[in-house]
Amino acid sequence: MTDRLLKTALTLAAKGIAVFPIAPHGKVPMTPHGCRNATRDTATIRQWWTRDPIFNIGAACGAVSGIWVLDVDTGERDGEAHLNALEQQHGQLPNTVSCITGGGGRHLYFRWPKDRDIRNSVNRVAMGVDVRAGGGYVVVPPSTHPSGRFYVWAPDCADRFAEAPDWLLDLATRVVRFPDNPVAAPQSWADLFHEGVTEGGRNDAVARVTGYLLNRGLETAELLEIVAAFNDARCKPPLSNSELLRTVDSIIRRDLKSRGVE
Repeated sequence: MTDRLLKTALTLAAKGIAVFPIAPHGKVPMTPHGCRNATRDTATIRQWWTRDPIFNIGAACGAVSGIWVLDVDTGERDGEAHLNALEQQHGQLPNTVSCITGGGGRHLYFRWPKDRDIRNSVNRVAMGVDVRAGGGYVVVPPSTHPSGRFYVWAPDCADRFAEAPDWLLDLATRVVRFPDNPVAAPQSWADLFHEGVTEGGRNDAVARVTGYLLNRGLETAELLEIVAAFNDARCKPPLSNSELLRTVDSIIRRDLKSRGVE
């Protein structure tokens, strides 16, 4: 299995996919800047998986790899049902590279379009159907899910990335106004960012900023960078790294649970 992970990472890189290491049995990047460190350089890839042969494999999405991914959830959000309804209305999606995730969902890979600006999003295409694009990433087979199950390539999937139909691209790039909620939006962003917060309000502020960013589809690595910068600049004094991570982790876990991802 350990050789298989390295070989897969090298094979993906040879096909133009920029890869990077993910924590074993997890989804957290093991590089300083997450998917921004993704590469196709074979020497770097060998060095990473020599350091830990059981690293999961992350694939950076967007123009860097020439792909974007539709992440279809099978939990409470029932993305499969909502995607099926869209296909009934607009037409079947083309057969493309796809995998079954360790959590039971699906990742559908599409060729990066030259004339569209696709962003990471949650529920923009439909409830339970998320988008991973520039600045985002997916975990790829044969990585291991936190549940202990493997990510596997779908047995009936294509061997190349299909172009997404216009109707899907339209949904993936449409502008959606996100409603505010108690976790996602503080009462006054101006006060929070310009005046900062002191002891007694720091954890709540960090939690609110985390929820706000999650609601806009940011990946973990991007989110952590922004929240850490907010903590350093606006929390007086800043939370310790361990306390900051505990607070962020609790909000991410709450978000995952609300979406049926355990």
